[in-house]
Amino acid sequence: MKSLSRKLLRDISTLRLQILSMALLVSCGVAILVASWSSYLSLARAQQEYYQDHQFADVFTELVRAPRHLADQIRDIPGVQVAEARVIEDVLIDLAHQNEPALGHVVSYSPTQTLNRIYLRQGRFPEPGDRLEVLVHESFAKAHELKPGDSFSLVIRGQKKTVQVSGIGLSPEFVYALSPISMFPDDLHYGVLWLPERDLARLNNMTGAFNSLIVKTAPHVPIESIKRRIDFILSPYGSLGSYDRSRQLSHLFVEDEIRQQKSMSAIIPAIFISVAVFILHTIISRLIGLQRIQIATLKSLGYGSGVLAFHYWKLVSVILVLGLLPAIAFAYGIGQWYAVLYERYFRFPHVDFSLSQEALFWGLLAALLPGWLATASSLSRIFKLDPAEAMRPPAPASYNRTFMEKWKIARTMHIQTKMLVRNILARPWRSTLSILSLSAATAILINGSFWSDIIEFVIQRQFIEISREDLEIRFLHPRRMEVLSEISRIPGVYIVEGARTVPVRLHFRQLDKNTAVLAYDGISTLRRILNREGVVIQPRENQVLLSQYYAKKYRLKTGDRLFLEVADKTRPGFTVTVGGFVEDIVGSSIYARREDLSRWLSEFPSINTAYVKIDPAFAEQIYIKLKQFPEVITVGVKRLVFESFTATLSGMIMTFTAILLLFAVTISGAVLFNMVRIDVSEKSWELASLRILGFEISAVFQVLFFQMGLQVLVSIFPGLLLGYGLSYLSTKWIHTDAFIFPLVVDTRTYALAVAIMVLCYLMTGLFLYSKVKSLNMTEALKARE
Repeated sequence: MKSLSRKLLRDISTLRLQILSMALLVSCGVAILVASWSSYLSLARAQQEYYQDHQFADVFTELVRAPRHLADQIRDIPGVQVAEARVIEDVLIDLAHQNEPALGHVVSYSPTQTLNRIYLRQGRFPEPGDRLEVLVHESFAKAHELKPGDSFSLVIRGQKKTVQVSGIGLSPEFVYALSPISMFPDDLHYGVLWLPERDLARLNNMTGAFNSLIVKTAPHVPIESIKRRIDFILSPYGSLGSYDRSRQLSHLFVEDEIRQQKSMSAIIPAIFISVAVFILHTIISRLIGLQRIQIATLKSLGYGSGVLAFHYWKLVSVILVLGLLPAIAFAYGIGQWYAVLYERYFRFPHVDFSLSQEALFWGLLAALLPGWLATASSLSRIFKLDPAEAMRPPAPASYNRTFMEKWKIARTMHIQTKMLVRNILARPWRSTLSILSLSAATAILINGSFWSDIIEFVIQRQFIEISREDLEIRFLHPRRMEVLSEISRIPGVYIVEGARTVPVRLHFRQLDKNTAVLAYDGISTLRRILNREGVVIQPRENQVLLSQYYAKKYRLKTGDRLFLEVADKTRPGFTVTVGGFVEDIVGSSIYARREDLSRWLSEFPSINTAYVKIDPAFAEQIYIKLKQFPEVITVGVKRLVFESFTATLSGMIMTFTAILLLFAVTISGAVLFNMVRIDVSEKSWELASLRILGFEISAVFQVLFFQMGLQVLVSIFPGLLLGYGLSYLSTKWIHTDAFIFPLVVDTRTYALAVAIMVLCYLMTGLFLYSKVKSLNMTEALKARE
């Protein structure tokens, strides 16, 4: 074995603990990068293949009712490749084993359809006939353990029909199957069904007509012009306005997840790799400084500067490669966790997670290139070392009076305090980078913990302060106010309040958006409108309140005049004045007084939504009664929505938080551990001198311990600021048109981050004490000479 190879092995053995700590940091950063990037590519690939193979539509339109022949006119629009008319209907699903009502979204099925083709998982496609057959979406079928041949009942426009399951399938239109009355998937209480087109048209009086249209456009054709032509044709028939994939609910959520994974693969890994590179640069610089006599000796024996630089480059590469190897295993494990989440929430025929070669390449590059560049300046010192000069001991460092010592207060400082301040200020760049590394650890601790603060805030605001009802009942058509009295007479009903919801198209300058007006009673107690501070507010007469979404995205302001076009064209449009904005979390709605909305629509006072407070002991009887109530299309149970919300997020948030907390502790532990190793190694002569001068072990320990503690203390405030900023970016990543998560960082989250940093500091202090106690004064003083 060559001499330099043996030296390399000795250096690796001597620095083994520091090498392992740096390798762990590199592993964490590369693992997140590779896992997130691979998950992003896997999900994007699954989406693209599914959309292409099953012909996911480009444009969608819902309307009230239009004759079938209009579909032919739309097919003749230049740029339209395929246009298919269909029938959709919302129904109540009555399952024998479940008391709570479930909402079903029924879509017509035709064997000749070419768009949004169904992927058949089990059984066969439904066939028209005397017995109603239905194809069930996989998520609903799994939740209820349905299989081909099973039967259940549907309540369609007041008619109760028994249907038989012919098969189980998936559709690119419902990769993320979300109920309109729930914020998160609830597979027990929401299902997508497909009925033969002839049967569904007969049941909801759509024979020879359609109320939904899907279109496939030619590549590179402007979709906006096609949408305008479609809207022009279907506008007289109650069209809600056509929209493209960017506003299709399922596609929107899948795209948001892909975008978040792409962002995740950049921010967090950059922090880990930056800290690892800083520590690596510090250790290699220290190693070259300590081995300057060895380097000079090797040079005098004929080893060139390039050969010696290559030797230390190999040491750097060993550290980086040791970090890369476990990173692949970590990335695979994190990726499998992502795959389990995707399988739970996104219904693709298959999501094949694999470590992407592209992700591995970027992970390799992100680990090796910064590491090599960071140590290049240290390696350049080898070329500058003159053998004769390097044989002599290095000149002592220049310790002038620091700016703090020029202050009068410095005269009263204890000698140990002066020592630790001088040590920190003697190497300002190293101290600054150490503080920034510790700040990054604090920031990740906050970013990993603040999600629970958001969830608690959403639960408190949405489920306790805003939604105070137990049931939300929606009717097929507007009903007179007398229906509230009918509901109140059901045993177990305490309070009933009505609301009117009207789908509209909002027009303001260049803004043209589908939304809804929600009109409550002025004295509503079950469904309230709150401002940012949680205070109940009400729209003023002849004014509306808008979701904060409009102010933030479209720059609307108080006093603006909006034109609202009723979506189904059964009422004339009207103009309203913006009276303020609501800090809501879900949706992008418009709020008004019910009496104002009735006047704007020129209709008698009516409602199409009822909010009900019930006695839980009567819940089952009330569910059964509501299933038989005329024109009820959905019954939302707040308890079930809450359970869906918590079940969806709690496990995911806890796992994600645990991973980030582990990574943050890794950063802080690695930084503090290497700080101790470097300080003890560099200051062994000074520490031994202090012992000889009569300082106790505890006094010598305090110099380094408090020096490290001062850096931890200084790092906390910028770490808190950085954590707040990172949390702000995280909330921006998950914002959608449907959800606007507020930035909420509780005081206890900051306290937890600080407590963990202090704990890491104290644990490192134990290691520091053992190093100081075991210091060999004779050997330390010999090393100086």
